[in-house]
Amino acid sequence: REALPRFFRIIFLRCLLIGLGLISQSCVLNNLEKSAPASMVGDLPSRWTAGSATIPSDAVSGWVDDFGSKKLTALVREAALNNFDLSATLSRVLQAEERARIAGADRLPSFTTGVRTTRSQNLRGAAFQTVRANNFNFNFDLSWEVDLWGRVKNLRDAELDQVTGEANLYEAARLSLAGNVAKTAFEIVESRQQIALIRSNLSSLRTNLDILDSKLEAGDADDRTALEISLSRADVARAESNLLVEQRQYDAAKRVLETLAGRYPSGTIEGLSSLPRVERKIPGGLPSELLQRRPDLLAAEARVDAALKELAASRKSLLPAIAITGNAGTATTDDFGDLFNIQNLVWSIGQNLTRPVYQGGRIKANIRLDDEEKDALVAIYAETALTAFREVETALAAEKHLIGQVAALERASTEAKRSEGLSRSQYEQGLVDIITLLESQRRSFDSQSALLAARLEFLRNRVDLYLALGGDFDHAIVEK
Repeated sequence: REALPRFFRIIFLRCLLIGLGLISQSCVLNNLEKSAPASMVGDLPSRWTAGSATIPSDAVSGWVDDFGSKKLTALVREAALNNFDLSATLSRVLQAEERARIAGADRLPSFTTGVRTTRSQNLRGAAFQTVRANNFNFNFDLSWEVDLWGRVKNLRDAELDQVTGEANLYEAARLSLAGNVAKTAFEIVESRQQIALIRSNLSSLRTNLDILDSKLEAGDADDRTALEISLSRADVARAESNLLVEQRQYDAAKRVLETLAGRYPSGTIEGLSSLPRVERKIPGGLPSELLQRRPDLLAAEARVDAALKELAASRKSLLPAIAITGNAGTATTDDFGDLFNIQNLVWSIGQNLTRPVYQGGRIKANIRLDDEEKDALVAIYAETALTAFREVETALAAEKHLIGQVAALERASTEAKRSEGLSRSQYEQGLVDIITLLESQRRSFDSQSALLAARLEFLRNRVDLYLALGGDFDHAIVEK
């Protein structure tokens, strides 16, 4: 009579302690970011070596604002709200949280209750007298594996690390989505400007061809007129082909942007009105601590942490396990109403101690498997870190070269347009032939087209730099 209340007091205290642990665990679920392992970060260089820039160690997000386009910011926000791939990634985060809760539930006792009724009949005596009996049972069962060695806790913590990994993969997906939206929006503007440039060039080429055709019809043609007409027609046909190619790319880019924003790909989105000019210069000296905020690196780190805990749980499978079982209830053969009579109470309690002896090497094989998986994830983490440095170094070096390229193409475009005007004036005066005019027009078009492409590449590279850094240049890194 005294053992049963004492047992339930022990169970209550244990449940209370575990409940407090679950409350603290829910706080862990809300704090998903972790720092990179110090042993690995310590081997990284303290400064980026490429370029002449340095980003302060307190920069994180908001890079879209650096392009100074409210329309671009609105498109990025629309995509973040409506993109279906991003929604699927968020769903995986929620799934990981539920798996963590399921794993945490194994640390708590399991209680089940039920009512069982049976009816039996026996034949007794020489006269085969029929004897019927009714049995009514009301049971309250307890089952609880005592986490003596922390194996269940290791599995629960491993699932929490998986939540951290999925949450950071979600952040990586958001960052990548914003980058793709920005790049696609820039490509749409560049294609529209290329189309306008091709049409302007095509108009000039058709004007030249009309002049030659008029000259031929007026009887003023000479020996070179046939060649000039052929070259002009070839240039017109080439420009018409380039126009169709650019229009196809323009249409495809608009449909891609609509898909990213969660819209139907009708090809009617307006996008930006012009290519933005990035006035923001890269601050001097990028510290390698920015590596710690890259979500893909944080996800790789979380997977390593989860593998370490799973390996610990596998090793603890070799240790003895203690399970407590209990049963309390009532049983009666009388009317169903007597089922809840306290005088019919029956209870039992026991514990089991088990230890694996032989399973054909399964447990040790699982330990070795988890160990190999851990080593693979550590290698993946190191490769992810190395890739992060390569991407930042490449983007920094490319920015410096692209700035010089854009400046050179601006000078080339200015001179080419000036030479085109001079050659046209001289052609009208009969000082040069049309081949010289066509050549000057081609150079002017090529330099202007290359300038548009270089400006686009500069913007794309700046987006790549933000993605490689995991954010912008201003916001502070959250301390883990």
